[in-house]
Amino acid sequence: MKRLFAAAALLIFGVSSAAVAAKEEKEVRIGYQAASTMILLTKAKGYYDEEFGKLGLKVKYNLFLSGPPMIEALAGDRLDFVHTGDMPPVSGRAAGIDIKVIANAGLDPAHNALLVAPDSPVKKVNDLKGKKVGAPVGSSAHHFVYLLLAKHGLKPSDIRLVNLPAPDLAKALETKNVDAIATWEPFVANIELSGTGKVLASSDGVKRAVNVYLTRNEFGKANLKAVEAFIRATKRGIDFFRRNPKAAQEAIAAEAKFPLPVVQKITKRYNWGLAVSDKDRQALGSVKDFLKETKVLKKDFELAELFDPSYLRRTGLK
Repeated sequence: MKRLFAAAALLIFGVSSAAVAAKEEKEVRIGYQAASTMILLTKAKGYYDEEFGKLGLKVKYNLFLSGPPMIEALAGDRLDFVHTGDMPPVSGRAAGIDIKVIANAGLDPAHNALLVAPDSPVKKVNDLKGKKVGAPVGSSAHHFVYLLLAKHGLKPSDIRLVNLPAPDLAKALETKNVDAIATWEPFVANIELSGTGKVLASSDGVKRAVNVYLTRNEFGKANLKAVEAFIRATKRGIDFFRRNPKAAQEAIAAEAKFPLPVVQKITKRYNWGLAVSDKDRQALGSVKDFLKETKVLKKDFELAELFDPSYLRRTGLK
């Protein structure tokens, strides 16, 4: 009797474990943030659910405040696809995380910006000398500040950099805890339209702020059709935006919980092409150089290791 009970228990446990494993295998996890405008639109239109549904996969969406935690989640097998700026993937690859850029997530020339209070005595970049500048350290905004200072003949040591998360920057500027802030869209437009700050300088002509879609290399190689489904769904979102920009902007605003004027302001500047150009690769190379110069890069690597264009080629989409 005991043997029969034990065998039954093992059978039940085995079936239960298999069921859990099957459930995990049938779920794909997408990480995004407020700046992930095309993921927000594609999610709102149900295109990810439709494309992954054809493969028997259910989509789980995970909202993050910034890119670095998403890279950590990728490394820990808690996410399968993410959208980030250019800094997190370089930092992640340098930390030994095997991730791949599978497509461009949209290029906005003025994606990063330096803002000051409307009544600020800081009228030009050179006025920042000796001032406190708030920015998320290790972000694209941090890199932008570095390049902006160099363009105006200043060194990083000429300012006092204050490490603050992007959602806290507006309050820090409003309360005058810092003299200026550097961040990215949609935070820039939101701060501008709220009257909290004004743009002193943007990344246009200073930094090529590349956004990218990433996957874990292990996941991608084992799930080629899932990666293709992600790209196809995202392309459907891009096509919808091009056909119906007003409806698309309204959908993005509803998903992002940002005012419609903010979304309208930033999305009209975007180039939504999925192809990763040589200039995009060079831009990520510039990020790697920045991290090396600031002694933040944990370990050097060949830049080509970060990209896998095969997925985009397989879909035939750009």
